[in-house]
Amino acid sequence: MDAKCPECERPATVDDNMEYIKCPHCSFEADYERYLEIMKDKALNMAADYIPKRPGF
Repeated sequence: MDAKCPECERPATVDDNMEYIKCPHCSFEADYERYLEIMKDKALNMAADYIPKRPGF
């Protein structure tokens, strides 16, 4: 199974037990829980970039 690498955005491999992610392109490595936290933070940052800044809110 593949996952998107948070560093180089290319496909990274997930082990069969869904416990570890490793990118063969940029040498990113993380356990699954840490990977989810990294990707969650990236998604929140992307969402914040699209929220318009409105005075008074």
